[in-house]
Amino acid sequence: MSYVFELALAAMLLFFLFLPITDRRTVMMKLCMIMTVAILFTVTLAMPHGGAPSAEALLLTAN
Repeated sequence: MSYVFELALAAMLLFFLFLPITDRRTVMMKLCMIMTVAILFTVTLAMPHGGAPSAEALLLTAN
Protein backbone atom coordinates (compact mmCIF):
# COMPACT_ATOMS: atom_id res chain seq x y z
CA MET A 1 0.00 0.00 0.00
CA SER A 2 2.86 2.40 0.71
CA TYR A 3 4.17 1.91 -2.83
CA VAL A 4 0.88 3.19 -4.25
CA PHE A 5 1.10 6.25 -2.00
CA GLU A 6 4.73 6.86 -3.01
CA LEU A 7 3.84 6.58 -6.71
CA ALA A 8 1.03 9.11 -6.23
CA LEU A 9 3.45 11.48 -4.50
CA ALA A 10 5.97 11.07 -7.31
CA ALA A 11 3.27 11.81 -9.91
CA MET A 12 2.24 14.95 -8.01
CA LEU A 13 5.86 16.05 -7.80
CA LEU A 14 6.33 15.65 -11.55
CA PHE A 15 3.06 17.48 -12.28
CA PHE A 16 4.12 20.53 -10.27
CA LEU A 17 7.66 20.34 -11.61
CA PHE A 18 6.46 20.75 -15.21
CA LEU A 19 3.71 23.28 -14.41
CA PRO A 20 4.22 26.38 -16.58
CA ILE A 21 5.21 29.55 -14.75
CA THR A 22 2.95 32.49 -15.61
CA ASP A 23 3.17 34.85 -12.63
CA ARG A 24 4.57 35.24 -9.12
CA ARG A 25 1.62 33.46 -7.47
CA THR A 26 2.16 30.39 -9.67
CA VAL A 27 5.84 30.33 -8.73
CA MET A 28 5.03 30.45 -5.00
CA MET A 29 2.38 27.71 -5.36
CA LYS A 30 4.80 25.57 -7.36
CA LEU A 31 7.62 25.95 -4.83
CA CYS A 32 5.36 25.26 -1.85
CA MET A 33 3.79 22.18 -3.42
CA ILE A 34 7.12 20.75 -4.57
CA MET A 35 8.60 21.22 -1.09
CA THR A 36 5.52 19.69 0.58
CA VAL A 37 5.44 16.67 -1.72
CA ALA A 38 9.21 16.18 -1.42
CA ILE A 39 8.98 16.23 2.39
CA LEU A 40 6.07 13.76 2.36
CA PHE A 41 7.95 11.51 -0.05
CA THR A 42 11.04 11.57 2.16
CA VAL A 43 9.00 10.80 5.28
CA THR A 44 7.26 7.85 3.66
CA LEU A 45 10.59 6.43 2.50
CA ALA A 46 12.22 6.91 5.91
CA MET A 47 9.38 5.40 7.96
CA PRO A 48 9.84 1.77 8.92
CA HIS A 49 7.27 -0.44 7.27
CA GLY A 50 5.46 -2.81 9.61
CA GLY A 51 6.21 -6.31 8.46
CA ALA A 52 5.66 -9.71 9.94
CA PRO A 53 7.82 -10.51 12.97
CA SER A 54 10.82 -12.69 12.33
CA ALA A 55 11.12 -16.28 13.55
CA GLU A 56 13.70 -15.19 16.13
CA ALA A 57 11.33 -12.63 17.58
CA LEU A 58 8.59 -15.24 17.83
CA LEU A 59 10.93 -17.66 19.62
CA LEU A 60 12.03 -15.00 22.09
CA THR A 61 8.49 -13.97 22.94
CA ALA A 62 7.36 -17.59 23.35
CA ASN A 63 9.77 -18.22 26.25
